[in-house]
Amino acid sequence: MLFAATACADDLIDIPTARKIPFEDVRFEYRAVPVAGGDFQHFLGIGIGKSFELDLRDVQNPGYRQAGTFDFSYNFTPALPGISPGISFGVQDAANLTSDGRRFYLVTTFRNDLDAFSSNLYADVTLGVQAGSLTSPFVGVAVPFGPRFYVLAEDSGFRVSSGLEFRPSPRVTLRALVRGQQTMLSLSATSKF
Repeated sequence: MLFAATACADDLIDIPTARKIPFEDVRFEYRAVPVAGGDFQHFLGIGIGKSFELDLRDVQNPGYRQAGTFDFSYNFTPALPGISPGISFGVQDAANLTSDGRRFYLVTTFRNDLDAFSSNLYADVTLGVQAGSLTSPFVGVAVPFGPRFYVLAEDSGFRVSSGLEFRPSPRVTLRALVRGQQTMLSLSATSKF
């Protein structure tokens, strides 16, 4: 069974962003519909060098068999708050086994420094385009409401999703997500290797 990571080309919810899992970090996420027999997803993401990320995913959706696939991204440039956006390109579901199918993408993430908070908090705005099984532009935002709480929203061009994110520590994230018509809960953890 394959596994994969949270927010991978470090995804927002489903759309990729131009953020990257740092080199020597590994991130694990488990998402599930909180009912017996509901959908689930495992993610395991690894930062490779300064520019690459590999995400392994294990997905179970209704009407589809359990599928293992992977995402791969190249981070052309990181987002520098107030200076330049991050730019990444890559592929989601490279094995073409999930309900969304294989998609190649180009994405840019603008990171905006929020002076209202004393710590380094950023609001991210992501714009991109994807082509493949599903072809469309996409957009997403992550807005902090304090150092530990974020509101997430995205339109992938074929599904609107939103969520609340709580970060009890810099390496642990809890999420409540509404993904299309599904409500999912998520737990992710990041560690050095």
